[in-house]
Amino acid sequence: MTGPTILPLAGTLLAGGIGTLLFAAGLAKLRDHDGFLTTLAAYRLVPAALLESTAWALAGAETAVGATLLAGLAPLTAGLGAALLFAMFALAMAINLLRGRTNLSCGCLPGMASARLSWAAVARSALLAPASLLPALTGQPASLLLRYQALAAGACLLALALALSHLISATPAPEEHSA
Repeated sequence: MTGPTILPLAGTLLAGGIGTLLFAAGLAKLRDHDGFLTTLAAYRLVPAALLESTAWALAGAETAVGATLLAGLAPLTAGLGAALLFAMFALAMAINLLRGRTNLSCGCLPGMASARLSWAAVARSALLAPASLLPALTGQPASLLLRYQALAAGACLLALALALSHLISATPAPEEHSA
């Protein structure tokens, strides 16, 4: 593979991973609206009168941006939307960490409800913001088949990363035996 061919493939891999992440997270928030509403309220960043509409808007935006990235439609608009979402998430988490509120749920990954706020989560969101723009900058592979394969591979890489993260967090520390 040559340089000009690999960049669109890499961008489409990113679109698959980021699109899947946002789509799955958005759907999870739509399915468990009350749970997401509780998480959003715990951050203490949105006035009570706006919580309900903000929760619906965030979940809807995540789902729509994720679907748009996965479909390969409007890559610049979808990339900007994803970057904005990730930047907002990083800022919201950082504000609460600076307030000393580390016991809050991250609220970012489906199936990881026990994930708590951390600087690693802030860094992850902060890094995903500019990465979301790469699919728009690199373009897409000319071959439709290659495009769909790259999207699927990106989704699979995300699933593997989430599974590994879950396994690492669920693995108990080895016990020490005294002699």
